[in-house]
Amino acid sequence: MKLSDVRLLIINFQWKKLSHPNAPQSVAGVINSDGSIKLDWDAVSEAQSYLIHYSGANQSDPKDAKFMGYSETNSWTLAAKDVPTLDTGDKIYLYVQSYREKGVGADDVAKAQYLHDGPFTGSAWSTVVTLTKE
Repeated sequence: MKLSDVRLLIINFQWKKLSHPNAPQSVAGVINSDGSIKLDWDAVSEAQSYLIHYSGANQSDPKDAKFMGYSETNSWTLAAKDVPTLDTGDKIYLYVQSYREKGVGADDVAKAQYLHDGPFTGSAWSTVVTLTKE
């Protein structure tokens, strides 16, 4: 093989991106009358699961989004008993992240932790969804 052949191989090499899928788009949410929270978003091509990151009341900094949820569809509901305490006028901030892998574990908490702590690369976080308790 000549050096010119090697250059030709390098020039014709195409990099296949194996990184995470795109961040979820069109994320919308509501605080239901029973106190539960429901989010919906556009499905992401190649995503196998989604992590939902959320904070306590009035914690707008994404670094404060210490709580996580898990879904394998483009919808998620947080039961009222699991919603951080919110008084009238309080805000809760939520973000959705997509993954090419599915979580492993006995429940959604374990599945979320598996992806979050594992060697997986999720997408960028969605734009924030801000919900206000009325």
